[in-house]
Amino acid sequence: MIRHYIKIGNTEHAFKNLFMDFYASQVLFARKLLSGEAHAQDIVQDIFIKVLESQTEFSNEIAFKSYLYISTRNACIDYLRRKNKILGDVSLLGNVEAEATEVMKEEAFYLLEQAITTLPAQSRRIFELTLQGLSIHDIAAELHISENTVKTLKQRAYKALRNRFGDFFMLIAFLFFQS
Repeated sequence: MIRHYIKIGNTEHAFKNLFMDFYASQVLFARKLLSGEAHAQDIVQDIFIKVLESQTEFSNEIAFKSYLYISTRNACIDYLRRKNKILGDVSLLGNVEAEATEVMKEEAFYLLEQAITTLPAQSRRIFELTLQGLSIHDIAAELHISENTVKTLKQRAYKALRNRFGDFFMLIAFLFFQS
């Protein structure tokens, strides 16, 4: 029997609601990869059906979104490979990989920015200054607090983000620092 919900974290989300929330963004992503191809809707619908049928459980929303983006990217690449095999032109595939990576990075940045806003004000400011590349010494000087306070608040910020987003926080932070 097929269930009508998807488990994300400890919560069961109605499939209909998740479909309504994420379908449009995935279709836009697929259309971007396929250069406006009408098959984008079919590809995304197939992905949602597979998610529902597989009864996969996701540890958090980031894991769910990552799954959707990666599945959409892979399905678009497969579609283009089949199409280009028939047409004989595979030059488009390299651009699709780069485009998909860029869109997923943008989503990761957005999620990281959202996560940072959940931190207490001073921890958030320290984290933002860290992302700008300032050292603990420079942050302490700018905020007129001790270096130990900066270290403590920075550790608390990392811990809070890790607790909220799990292992995916480190992946998102890594992507953010690579830009």
